[in-house]
Amino acid sequence: MKRINTSIFLVAFITLSAFMPGNFSFEETQKNFERVGDAYSRKEEYVKMRCRNKEIPEETFGNMFLRVFKKEEIMEIWVQKPDGQYVKFNEFKIYAMSGTLGPKRQQGDCQVPEGYYYIDDFNPVSNYHLSLGVNYPNESDMVLSTTANKGGDIYIHGGKASAGCMAMSNYYIEDIYICAVKARTNGQSKIPVLIYPFKMTPANLATYSAIPQLSKNAKLWKNLAEGYTMFEKTSRLPETYVGADGYYQFIDPASFSASSK
Repeated sequence: MKRINTSIFLVAFITLSAFMPGNFSFEETQKNFERVGDAYSRKEEYVKMRCRNKEIPEETFGNMFLRVFKKEEIMEIWVQKPDGQYVKFNEFKIYAMSGTLGPKRQQGDCQVPEGYYYIDDFNPVSNYHLSLGVNYPNESDMVLSTTANKGGDIYIHGGKASAGCMAMSNYYIEDIYICAVKARTNGQSKIPVLIYPFKMTPANLATYSAIPQLSKNAKLWKNLAEGYTMFEKTSRLPETYVGADGYYQFIDPASFSASSK
């Protein structure tokens, strides 16, 4: 998806900022945009109710991440509880995703990326209602993609159409956007977005890696499954970085949890 309405967003932001006290929070600034304000008026109480149900303090809501399964067409929100473990906060059906299983590797392939990303943009005036940018291409993509034009402008957004993005419908993007704004306001500068081809169980990994036209992805998928499995075992996110070969390296959360005791 193209980065649309950028100039309008900047002008609106500058205009609003000129009339705002210097201590306005990110959330308060966002709520001054009409769509975000409307979404809050209809959805904020629901988000607060979810916090209460999940025993997550509303005033410190943060340390969240998004997890996507392309085959299952699911997006999950996970939020960290005071004890350090994550709990599934909500789950949404993805309305539309273009492409097939496998990572995005070039401009125009209409693929949804696969890997470990984070939100790098909040757009309250998107042509797709509201949108959250994903930092594709990341360090891994820069190494593993051999094409000169790797593409970009990947978003989680409203609407019902996708060209490499994750279209959530206008209704659900509001819930996701509000959660992301609250996390950012409470100090989370990078909200992880974990995009998997499917639920990374041993059975799924064996099944899809054996399909001839998908077998070229087997090494990456096995790599992604390492981080997936660590989280499933501990309900804690592993520390993640990209090695010189372009593949992800993970530090088992069990190891740094034990060392901090």
